Amino acid sequence: MVVWYGASSLLFGLILFLPTRKFILAVSVNKHQRKVKREITEDELLRLRKKINLIAAVLSITFAFLYNRFILFKFFGFGG
Repeated sequence: MVVWYGASSLLFGLILFLPTRKFILAVSVNKHQRKVKREITEDELLRLRKKINLIAAVLSITFAFLYNRFILFKFFGFGG
């Protein structure tokens, strides 16, 4: 059961990564453009993407593991 929990959580996190990254990037670019009052440069976009990739990965994987834990333990009665 532990292998299934880990594998399904990891797969779910990977599936959530792309839309999460896209959403966070859109919000961050808009916020940065409002702050500097100009269009964002390619260099600034690359720096934002590096930060956002890490944030989106941590957020997606954490959510996936917590959600899977809730589903497996609440509805299927695994664990204590």
